[in-house]
Amino acid sequence: MARTLTYSIVDHSDGRFAVVAVTALGSAYWRCGFLARAEAELCVEDLRVVMTACGVPLVHWEAGLSGTDQLLNLSAPKSAS
Repeated sequence: MARTLTYSIVDHSDGRFAVVAVTALGSAYWRCGFLARAEAELCVEDLRVVMTACGVPLVHWEAGLSGTDQLLNLSAPKSAS
């Protein structure tokens, strides 16, 4: 059974967006600095293509969805100005 990769698009206080992805084992990966949500969504689609090729489903994190509460404990790294 393939493990899943859970992702979310996060709003930063400076108006930028980040994509955070968390593996089934709890490792988190961030891509920060998107100026528009649409840019972050394009990044997610690229990630989906790569993960599909690897046989790993990409799952959108939703608050309250069982097994994805690990995203609640993450804070975004400081983006470089």
